[in-house]
Amino acid sequence: MDVFNEFFNKNTMYFDAFDKMVEAVYICDIDGNLVYFNKVAERLDGYLLKDVKGQSTYDLYGLDERNSPMLKALATERPVHNEEFSYYVNGKENVQLCNAGPIYNDGKLVGAYTVQRDLTVLKDMVERNIALQNELIQQKNRTVSETSPSETFDHLIGESDAFQKCKELALRVAKTNSSVMLVGSTGSGKEVFARAIHDHSNRVKGPFLALNCAAIPESLIEGILFGTTKGVYTGAVEKEGLLAQADGGTVFLDEVNSMPLASQAKLLRVLEERKIMKLGSKKEMDIDVRIISSTNEIPRDAIDNGHLREDLFYRLSVVQISIPPLEDRKEDIPLLVQHFIAKYNERFHKNVLGVDHEVLDYFMKFPWPGNVRQLKACVESAMNFAADGSLITFHDLPQYVFESSLSPEDRYRQRLQMANQKSTMYASPKKDSSKEESVMDSIWNDEREEIIQALRRSKGNMTKAAQSLGISRQLLFYRCKKYRIK
Repeated sequence: MDVFNEFFNKNTMYFDAFDKMVEAVYICDIDGNLVYFNKVAERLDGYLLKDVKGQSTYDLYGLDERNSPMLKALATERPVHNEEFSYYVNGKENVQLCNAGPIYNDGKLVGAYTVQRDLTVLKDMVERNIALQNELIQQKNRTVSETSPSETFDHLIGESDAFQKCKELALRVAKTNSSVMLVGSTGSGKEVFARAIHDHSNRVKGPFLALNCAAIPESLIEGILFGTTKGVYTGAVEKEGLLAQADGGTVFLDEVNSMPLASQAKLLRVLEERKIMKLGSKKEMDIDVRIISSTNEIPRDAIDNGHLREDLFYRLSVVQISIPPLEDRKEDIPLLVQHFIAKYNERFHKNVLGVDHEVLDYFMKFPWPGNVRQLKACVESAMNFAADGSLITFHDLPQYVFESSLSPEDRYRQRLQMANQKSTMYASPKKDSSKEESVMDSIWNDEREEIIQALRRSKGNMTKAAQSLGISRQLLFYRCKKYRIK
């Protein structure tokens, strides 16, 4: 304890930093007695450091080297990485993901530390999500006979050649049981395709369960996929995994390239043997499930970058469907816009007639880095402001939708374009002049600020500033004069 007291007194700034962390930090001495924990740990456990400092970890938490990563690191003098464990304190279970290691002073072991991230809320959220999916499965089984399989493919909106080829291929493979890999950038509609394939298959009366592999921590994903047995880790309960729950149906593994490689190896075995084993169990279960997966990387890049096992790729991509980004099927934008307007008219109980032709022209030129998802969000936002019996205009559009993924110079060029188009639109005598001036003032203020920032970055060099904004030097001089920038 004396070693740590001296260290604490000399390094108070480190412990101030620990108190500002989002993770819980614990330190014990050579005997396993707690000598420090930060404010996050106090909130997590309900203890105050001044009340329990020097007490045994076993007395406080019932932990020893068998179930505490920190005490394991102390006993073995080896670090512990990304280990999940749980413990009970003050009548509450805490589920933690932690990294731990031994502490030395002049080469002598004096204690150990652990840095822990609380997974309790996430674990509860995942369990509620699984329960909700089970409920949705039951609802789907009750209503599936009311839905025609052709209707699900009607939800795939687009008449471009590239998109029609994807739909035709999806229709053909739906009737088989082969694994399908959907390749496409984020927001391109991969899950909509997966659902359509399932609903047009002979598994339509079975469940369709989706898992976003990028959203689940590495320590939880195997339990969610394969299930757990009671006691496999502290607090674990008997639970079926997603693959067992989807027996007779389809599992959609979204962004499978984000799944840990160790879990990918176990998934490969499932695909080869059609058997699963719960965590902590020695008993295998037969399953009948179709796997549809997706990746937002080109598969070869995902393999070369170590994100996807090559052997798993061959099993998952018996059929591969590449879904084009919206940028490559812009002729579908008018159809999609009308589809979303009709959808939100019904949902919002409105009667928006359509979209102004200048806005549609702008949509056709915009690159849509967020794909159909971004277009849908843009239309939904505009529908909140558009009046009944009117068209969606530039005044209704959310500016953030366009700016979120653009460089400063792209944002500047877009503002110029929107300002010019809005100027034309507001030339009508029917418009409210005070509202027109307010909108234009906002755009011009933003434009002025972009120019000022560009000049600051270039230290007043007009040529460099103009290049960074993507405009000519003459136009920059004109804009500086207009906005009285010196």
